[in-house]
Amino acid sequence: MGFPTTHDDDPAPGPRPGRRAVLTRALGLTAVAGLGAVASIGATAGPAAAKDTKETEKAKEAKEAKEVDKAEDARILASQTDWRFCTKCFGLFFRGYPTDGACPAGAGHDSAGYNFNIPHDIPETPTAQHNWRFCTKCYGMFFWGYPDNGRCPAGNAHAAAGYDFVLPHDIPEPPGSQRNWRFCPKCYGLYFYGYPTNGVCPAGNAHSVAGYDFVLPHL
Repeated sequence: MGFPTTHDDDPAPGPRPGRRAVLTRALGLTAVAGLGAVASIGATAGPAAAKDTKETEKAKEAKEAKEVDKAEDARILASQTDWRFCTKCFGLFFRGYPTDGACPAGAGHDSAGYNFNIPHDIPETPTAQHNWRFCTKCYGMFFWGYPDNGRCPAGNAHAAAGYDFVLPHDIPEPPGSQRNWRFCPKCYGLYFYGYPTNGVCPAGNAHSVAGYDFVLPHL
């Protein structure tokens, strides 16, 4: 007969845990581990999102600064001065001749305000439009990009001559520039849209507004 090999200090035998208890414990440990991983991801996602937002803001600021630089570059490149605002029709006209052209409000244009320095014969960009020309009949600036040439206060359509002007548009207004210059779809002229009324249009009544917000450099 053999003798039992147990000792007094051996742990007393107990009931073995069932399969369900083992699985429950294992699933509980897995869930805890999963929550830890989610917490870890959440902790890192916050700073990353903030970083992305900050980088987006920096990119926007850099883009705006670049557009301002473009406007400044336009001032340095080929340009022509003596373009002025007319207080009677609100249009932009060239004041470099002894006479002041023909104004739709009667007689010649009357100048006031800034001496605009308009860039010409430079490449067109997404924020600068070419095909703006001088009219030899009224001395105004008009858009030469349509089959017809609009309406001239000196009669019939405008007559283009000289430089191909390239006007900056829809950019931040840098120092030494003025925004609110707009295209009139009735006469094709460029006029100032900064007053409660819209001046006098050679096609009748006041100018109408359309298209880009042009930002013109001045001295």
